[in-house]
Amino acid sequence: MAEAILITAAGKRIGKCLAEMLAKQGYYIYLHYHTSQSETEETLKSIQAQGGNGALIPGDLGDYDQVEGLLNLCSHPDHPLRHVINNASQFINDSLLDFTEDSFASHQNVNLRAPLQLARALHGRIPDGEKGSVINIIDSKAFALNPDFHSYTLSKYALRGATETMAQALSPKVRVNGIAPGLTLISSTQSARNFDLASHLNFIGEPLDVADIAKTALLLLTSKSINGTTIPVDGGQKMINFTGDVVNVAKNILKKPE
Repeated sequence: MAEAILITAAGKRIGKCLAEMLAKQGYYIYLHYHTSQSETEETLKSIQAQGGNGALIPGDLGDYDQVEGLLNLCSHPDHPLRHVINNASQFINDSLLDFTEDSFASHQNVNLRAPLQLARALHGRIPDGEKGSVINIIDSKAFALNPDFHSYTLSKYALRGATETMAQALSPKVRVNGIAPGLTLISSTQSARNFDLASHLNFIGEPLDVADIAKTALLLLTSKSINGTTIPVDGGQKMINFTGDVVNVAKNILKKPE
């Protein structure tokens, strides 16, 4: 009887890679989505074409009540839910000088509160005598703070801390760990030239491989001695003392005359 994993925002980008790779390892995947239904359906088709299986789970992670009931939708009788990967992120640019009540709250609700709720719900769902795990997808910015993307950064910094407090509160039934990726995939607002430069601003001198994030997730799922730890998957980017986000650093470099 294969265990199931709920992956939030599983239809695109890092979530898609996580879903497809972990399905290949035999896990049944609950693919959560909010607005990306068509992309998530395509990801499920891809999983099924490779011999895996799963189901779609809709939900707005900014809505407290919807998050409270989300795990009730993960109810396949042959695939007990034992793991949650909190991959979804609200990512909107603001700063200390212009953040609003809505921009601050939306980041905290999706990036921090929802992972707390889902971890708590998983703990309550697992029968006594059995165990599970939670993986929080954080950001290497949580190890090397700068003021860019202010509300987002604070929410991820808080999630790194919450990874440790959740591990303490939910043990021994549920282990909680984190993965902190660096810049991995080009965003919709980023130019190809900017991404090419920014993705090389690390100590390995090349773009990060998104598959390494999924490999790290598999390590955390299967290594029962790892608990309360956040692993950076960033090519050492966190060791570079940037005063701004790596994307903005690249913009400033590109503006300089040669």
